[in-house]
Amino acid sequence: MNKNHCLLLHADAYKEVESLIKKGVVVNHIITDPPYNISKEHNFNTMQNPRVGTDFGKWDRGEFDLYSWIPRFSKLLDKNGSIIIFCSYRYISFLIEACESIEAGLNVKDVLVWQKSNPMPRNVKRRYVQDMEFALWAVKKEAKWTFNKPIDVPYLRGMFQSSTVSGKEKLGHPTQKSIKLMEKLIEIHTNPGELILDPFMGSGTTGDAAIRLNRKFIGIEKNINFFNMAKQRLLGNIK
Repeated sequence: MNKNHCLLLHADAYKEVESLIKKGVVVNHIITDPPYNISKEHNFNTMQNPRVGTDFGKWDRGEFDLYSWIPRFSKLLDKNGSIIIFCSYRYISFLIEACESIEAGLNVKDVLVWQKSNPMPRNVKRRYVQDMEFALWAVKKEAKWTFNKPIDVPYLRGMFQSSTVSGKEKLGHPTQKSIKLMEKLIEIHTNPGELILDPFMGSGTTGDAAIRLNRKFIGIEKNINFFNMAKQRLLGNIK
């Protein structure tokens, strides 16, 4: 892997996609973790140690357009392309509708589950512990999609178990995904040498996993702090 196989863009994905389309860029896969639009302020007074609610920052407080980017970016996928979109359970049905619209031209194959071994604490006397996040897996219509099931297992379940990031892996992004999780997804749904695009790159975990597994990568990030975080992380991994 060299720097010619990793392109990082500090840009607004909604604007950058038009440039990529005009340039004739074609990618094999899109794997991304966009804002969930779930942040809000709370004071959990019913907990023994009250904490601020789920508030990841202004970028996740309902201002992000969850759906209209999908038809535009799907135009970049090759005929056998696939897309994996992390999302809140609140919006799964709407994202399926956006993916399967005539404009996007995708078929949703499955809803994947990330089960966390160390979820965020809650008042366990009043609510279930929220230990899962979700992702949609969709493919281009008529695609011969990639699905690399290991030969030593009879079948794969769409559930992936790992801890949330901690220690040296944690870089400061509030919704950073586990490298173990992203490596497993990339191993199953892509092949070495293929090009993966992440239009909402964040701290660069998808790119990190792609580079480790000998895939090419394009990452787009609007927030300058997150972009610099990903740039330092990814370019440092390229030999």
